[in-house]
Amino acid sequence: MVHGVIPLSFEPKWAFIGVMTIDHTRPYFNMTIAACRIAGAIGGRRAARNRRLRRRAEPPVPAASHPEPEVETAHQASMLLDERFPHLRGAWNRSARRPAA
Repeated sequence: MVHGVIPLSFEPKWAFIGVMTIDHTRPYFNMTIAACRIAGAIGGRRAARNRRLRRRAEPPVPAASHPEPEVETAHQASMLLDERFPHLRGAWNRSARRPAA
């Protein structure tokens, strides 16, 4: 025997496995399967009723109003670019051709 160690039980740990025989597969272990189904159905109906009542109590969500974007014509866009970049004014017009290489 090792000094300083006091064994609390001489039985192996696996000896206590058969003591707890509660069936944990059902939420209410003291009820039959039919009674569990009835309790679940009642709870489901209550949850659905509460969800409907909560939805009715909320104020209606206003419809999102999207403002119409300003329609810009090609001419207006061209004029705006000419204002911002005056050095590029008329760059699209190729009046002077490059010499052939």
